[in-house]
Amino acid sequence: MSTALAVQDLSYASPTTLKQLDSLLSNGGAPSARIIVLQPVMASRLLRRNTHNRNLRASAVEDYVRDIQSGSWPLNGEAIKLDVHGNVLDGQHRLHAVVKAGTPVTTFIVGGLPPETQATMDSGLRRTTSDALSLADESNATTVAAILRRVWAWEQGDRKFTRRVKPTTAECTALLKKHPEIRRSAEIATRTRAAFPHIPQSALGTAHFLFNAIDPDECTWFFQRVGDGVGLSSGHPILALRARVTSERAKEGRIPWARHLAYQVYAWNAVREDRPLSRLLVRPDTPVPNPK
Repeated sequence: MSTALAVQDLSYASPTTLKQLDSLLSNGGAPSARIIVLQPVMASRLLRRNTHNRNLRASAVEDYVRDIQSGSWPLNGEAIKLDVHGNVLDGQHRLHAVVKAGTPVTTFIVGGLPPETQATMDSGLRRTTSDALSLADESNATTVAAILRRVWAWEQGDRKFTRRVKPTTAECTALLKKHPEIRRSAEIATRTRAAFPHIPQSALGTAHFLFNAIDPDECTWFFQRVGDGVGLSSGHPILALRARVTSERAKEGRIPWARHLAYQVYAWNAVREDRPLSRLLVRPDTPVPNPK
């Protein structure tokens, strides 16, 4: 039975008052579950009963708001949970998101739970985008997920990759649907990293995605030479790139992720301009330049 039919056939409409909601969930004092269309006004009223909960995380609310507004909010079994007195035990972030989005969502709601069960809620490990891709049998799921997060940030205009806002799994899934070529970028990144292990696969894959959109043939050649360095003369930008990341990693142990991408962009731009580059330097905390 489809979700839409389940809601319609069982007549789980949206209650308009807390009294109606309590009546809907009443089951002789025993826990019970219903599917309802949670309207913003009801979410707001339920938040009045959110008197004992963990601190609200604004970033989580914003993630949910974006998913709700984009229509990426399926009925997945997650529930708003209430205790025997009607107080909110779990779901405050979703309730705040429904209010802020101003959009109803179809959700399970569970009532009649003992208050002490709150301590055991949300104790499991949250599924990541990589987990979701793996469950969908996506090859190179970890690398694809990492590239998707960086490409999403790039498209949001974050050229320093320092913003705390991260894409949701739904946003990453939509981005992969829009740019399926990211799968190929992940493959090239994995291959290049195996030959030259001094640049993270996510940085290689993000750079490949950006460069491939400009010139696929030159992009293929570029990453082959990043991997093997074959046939490059003194002063070639790719040699400067390989030398820089090798020496910097040996000296500092770790290079900031954005700097990895910046090094690749500077080398790529120099190759495109047929300009020699004997030494590659990037000033700290500068935005990653646009590839040409």
